[in-house]
Amino acid sequence: MVATGYGMWINWNGELNPAVVQTLQDYGGLQVEVDRDQALWFFFSSDVFLAAARLSVWAKFNALQLYAQIIPSKLLFSPKREISFSLDTALTAQSIIVPDSCQIWIHPKCRADGKGLPGLTFKPEGSRSGLAPVEWSSLIVDPRLPYQSTLGWYGVVKPLGNTMEKNFLEGWRSYSSEIKDLLERLNIKFIVQDSYLVFHLENLQMLRQWTREHLMLVDELKASNRDLYWPAVVAVTNKRGLNFTPDLPKKMGLDWNQLVPDFPHMSYRSGYLLGRSFEVHDVNFSLDSNSVDDWCKVTMAVDHSVENGMLPIRTSKHLIAGTHDHCFYCGMRSHTSAECPTRSLTKLTPKVWQQLSTLSFDEFNKGFDLIESQLGKKDAEALKKIQASKDHDGILLNAVYGVNELSQLRMMQHMWVCRGKDFAKGLEEVVPRDSNPVWGTLSYLMSGDYHVADKELANICIRAPRDPRPRMLAGFVAMERGDDHKAMMMWKEAEILSNTMLKQAYCVFLQARLLEYTAQYQKASDLYSRVLRMCPTMTDAQYRKSVCQVKIGFAEQAMSSLISLVESTPHFFNRVLIDPEMERGHIQVLSALYTPWVEAESQVEKAIEELGNLKKEVHEWFDEGSPFFIKSMKQIDRMNAATDIKNYVSYMLILQGCKRLAKDLDRYVTKEAGILKKRFQDQRERLRYIREEAAWFPFPRALVEFNKNYNLCAANIAWALKTHFQVADIFKKAQLLADTEERRLERLEKRLKFLKVVRDSTLFMLIMSRTFFWIEVAFMCIVVVALPLSMFYGQQTGMEWAQGLLFKEKWDIQKQLILGFSVFAIIASCFRTVIVFDKVREKYFNKARGIA
Repeated sequence: MVATGYGMWINWNGELNPAVVQTLQDYGGLQVEVDRDQALWFFFSSDVFLAAARLSVWAKFNALQLYAQIIPSKLLFSPKREISFSLDTALTAQSIIVPDSCQIWIHPKCRADGKGLPGLTFKPEGSRSGLAPVEWSSLIVDPRLPYQSTLGWYGVVKPLGNTMEKNFLEGWRSYSSEIKDLLERLNIKFIVQDSYLVFHLENLQMLRQWTREHLMLVDELKASNRDLYWPAVVAVTNKRGLNFTPDLPKKMGLDWNQLVPDFPHMSYRSGYLLGRSFEVHDVNFSLDSNSVDDWCKVTMAVDHSVENGMLPIRTSKHLIAGTHDHCFYCGMRSHTSAECPTRSLTKLTPKVWQQLSTLSFDEFNKGFDLIESQLGKKDAEALKKIQASKDHDGILLNAVYGVNELSQLRMMQHMWVCRGKDFAKGLEEVVPRDSNPVWGTLSYLMSGDYHVADKELANICIRAPRDPRPRMLAGFVAMERGDDHKAMMMWKEAEILSNTMLKQAYCVFLQARLLEYTAQYQKASDLYSRVLRMCPTMTDAQYRKSVCQVKIGFAEQAMSSLISLVESTPHFFNRVLIDPEMERGHIQVLSALYTPWVEAESQVEKAIEELGNLKKEVHEWFDEGSPFFIKSMKQIDRMNAATDIKNYVSYMLILQGCKRLAKDLDRYVTKEAGILKKRFQDQRERLRYIREEAAWFPFPRALVEFNKNYNLCAANIAWALKTHFQVADIFKKAQLLADTEERRLERLEKRLKFLKVVRDSTLFMLIMSRTFFWIEVAFMCIVVVALPLSMFYGQQTGMEWAQGLLFKEKWDIQKQLILGFSVFAIIASCFRTVIVFDKVREKYFNKARGIA
């Protein structure tokens, strides 16, 4: 089998942007071969020019080093349906240096097929060195046109059996109900007739998704709920030349009685466009299959990838659909901006994302179903009632309101009292509300009295020309009145007058939101980029840029940036799922998020096992009273509670929490091991001091118990200083030992104080005794020698007192002198000992230590 079509040879530098691959696939491209920095793609139709135009437009706003050629080619199918590429020999010998920008060149044989497409022109380039010697042309694209793919299909599900039988009626009713639920979940249009069901698949992504979900549904019903299954044949045809009408099965030119039930039947062209997740099989009613437009049947590949899966989320139509444009404040279409329920909100709700992360997908769907049923009653107060609810529906609705919280009046009021300089953390730095009259003017906006609000704000601006707050409010008043130009001017003035970068970035964000609100998506993206330069932590701006791409129609290209946001901040995963402004790319979003979801789900199973091991390790390394043990157990309990919640944020809490806890454990053990070593070294120094001080105690027999404790402490400290604490048992033992030896050292130091008192008292008495002895000896000599001499010389000189007093009371005088001198000696020795005690003590200690 041979298919004549268009080849595309692409070359790039570095890593190829996933948006390129996604775009080529969505326009019907088959990647036949890829090798390093080049690849060959095949297109069955002239949609190759639309894909090239889409890439060219996208490259104008995103850096893309890419060279592509559109060349004539053939796709060859072997009897085993293996694919090969056929090209002219001159084309296979080409070489090219990739330019700095995106360049797309057209072969002259293909140029004529693209000339009829609006917005495309071809600039002659002649021949170039390294390329085939033909007259090449470069593609020039008008970026204002959408370049929508012409791909599209109609499908029919037709039950088998006699339509007049009761079993048929019951079985088909049950089975068609399941099919209709599937189509509604995928947002696919369909028509139900008595004996068949017709549906419309608008693009290739939808064809892939429906085929996969249909095959999975059939397998599930056959395996687990046979009563709901009824055999039916399915056919999908290209929509060209056909209309979406109930008589479509008659115009398909197909013998329905020859089709195999359950497996979708389509052309080989469509079957191969589904990708490697599916297998294409020949049908048994056609012996010859010479054209890619002949019928085949499709099944799931045995080793199929989950890349085309979709998250099972059903949002409420009443939150998305409506007759109005998207609301400036919340993004819904069920009301105007002046009627938005968020206008009455005054407090920010950052905790709502944490609450949302506790809901599984089933709870998501139940909450949205409850919202849908309540809003379907057309109660004017329904939204307020749901918002006040503490159940799942209330959490979901408040989260929907929180998606665009930065553009709402409650954020403006918070900015008026905010004094922080960084986003998120800076919002917590607030001051009390002042008496500025702008607060009162806000009530006029809330009541819809715009004329009075404008008049009051004009007066306030005159009285306070440097205050940005009345300009901020005036911008919202003008926006609700429909005066977008004035709103933009007011927010620009507020930006200039704002005194912090956070408030300036906030004013620029409002300007970007206004451009997005008025469908000026490219200008809005540029302003959102400016917000990120001013305040890099304001990730809402990056998210809004992705939303702008989805609104333009570049949903696939927006997925890479959205996934990057999800990886850095997991709460964006839930935010994307419930954003009412994402409906244009709802299928692509759910499909794109399916892969990270499945990866996280598969990793969580290993993380749960790792969590158990970490809990065991914490028990092994630390006692229950340890601060790290208490902190770690709280984290582990929180992660264990999240294991039962099928939510990406909960999974990330487990995955990131396990990694963080493992790192914290290693870091804390290393840190504590160092602290323990230092602690034991300090204890060793204290013990050494105790030893030196206790060695001078004069009564060694009184130190038996003291020495016993000292020796035990010394042995334990010596063991600790020689041991590495990288084993849980040893580390835990060392922690207990450090506390034990600390208490033992305290007892030794307390005992040492008493020993030092005894030692110093003893030394003091010895020094004082020696001093007393020598003073006493000196005084005795004076008494013994001086008194007789005085008597002798008194007699010689004839002194009467010497003869009478001394001879008569000699012994009494001696006694008095001895007693007086002894008392004086005691006092003198005490004073001298006090003065010289420290010096003498250190002298003896140094002498004993061998210090000169």
